[in-house]
Amino acid sequence: MRPDAQQGMHCEPDDGHCITCGDEAIPLRVLWVDDERGLALCEDEAGQHTEIEVALIGALAPGDGLLAHAGTAIAQLQREEVPA
Repeated sequence: MRPDAQQGMHCEPDDGHCITCGDEAIPLRVLWVDDERGLALCEDEAGQHTEIEVALIGALAPGDGLLAHAGTAIAQLQREEVPA
């Protein structure tokens, strides 16, 4: 931790992982969206499929990209950032 004059103490992990759960944000491509349940079936760069909670992101469509952490979408990706 390092002191911050305006915010107090905050963490700066140097390995890219969340200090709370050890997870990292993963870029994913949306394959299918279930708007009623707030879920999307997504695929990572390795072709693995996972179901992600997307209520925080807003409207998504197949082919869109998102950044997910701990099973929850935390940001929508720009088109050029979407995993192939």
